[in-house]
Amino acid sequence: MTLPVVVTDLGFQRSSFALGPVSFSVPAGGRLAIVGPSGSGKTTLLRCLAGLERPTRGSIRIGEQVVVDSATNVPPDRRQIGLVFQDGALWSHMTALQHLRFAAPGLSVEAAQALLERAGLAHLTHRKPGAMSGGEAQRLGLVRAIAPKPAVLLLDEPLRSVDVHQRDGLVLLLRGLADEQNLTTILVTHDRDEALALATDLVVLHEGQLVEQGPAMVLLREPQAAFTAAFLAGAACLPTQADGERVNTPFGTFARPPQTSRDSSALGSSDLRLVLMPGDVQATASASTTGAEGPSGQVLATLPGDHGWSARVALGDQIVHAHATEALRVGARVLLSLRRPPRLLPWDRGRSHQPPAARP
Repeated sequence: MTLPVVVTDLGFQRSSFALGPVSFSVPAGGRLAIVGPSGSGKTTLLRCLAGLERPTRGSIRIGEQVVVDSATNVPPDRRQIGLVFQDGALWSHMTALQHLRFAAPGLSVEAAQALLERAGLAHLTHRKPGAMSGGEAQRLGLVRAIAPKPAVLLLDEPLRSVDVHQRDGLVLLLRGLADEQNLTTILVTHDRDEALALATDLVVLHEGQLVEQGPAMVLLREPQAAFTAAFLAGAACLPTQADGERVNTPFGTFARPPQTSRDSSALGSSDLRLVLMPGDVQATASASTTGAEGPSGQVLATLPGDHGWSARVALGDQIVHAHATEALRVGARVLLSLRRPPRLLPWDRGRSHQPPAARP
């Protein structure tokens, strides 16, 4: 039986590190990724969900059961969860078959072997972790977590210890098993591609604070915080200077977006950045421009694109992914101009897109 997960005003404090408050919900059978750079609080949040850390405030509900709040702290083995660690956390003295039958008492040899075969591990039934590759060990860690048929699957950077050429296979296995069992899945990762491959919804963390949450494709295409655009889309985020209701940028002066006026806290920050998503900027060889105005940058690389070329241009201390109509010479100075209306966003306090409500 799969169950929804609801996290409400969750906070955690230890020494100088603080997480939260964080609130989100995952519907039964949903797939959510908690993303952010190292030190953002992703693993701490996952450990609170698993019962390995107790939050200092807030609550977590799995289905109808409150597993932690100010008066309750249900042990990990009673939370109906499966947990996959970064390194697999396998037992060195057990074979693959023994791992599954120990994790799921009552699981028949035939059922365990079928699960190993489903994971491409049928030939390793009687092999111990020391005789497995990193990818094989991670597959075993996954099927061991799924064998007891948990209601919720928690994944701590599941592809981190897997070679690049093995990742696609593990992604397909993860999605296939989660879909077959209709598992509610929550993973943490600092890898954008991993998050987008495995999850439909995202929670974005930065320095312990929730920046944005919502459908993955919405956050990727319409971020409400510059940090989200930089982390998920590789956007360049240039500093600006406010001048009343105008904002000065390297590409010109523009009106301040209404929701960021100084008397409004709708976005929670006045630290605006000019966000340049891939394709927002045109790069043109200086020699072919006449009377045009805009910042100049140095070409780092030029790659063929869908409609022309894609140039990587150094602009100050950032790299702009610009569109070009010709192959630009590496090292050349080029003029940059906006192809789309300017996108001015606060650095790390976007408005959260509403995630799907948990179904009881």
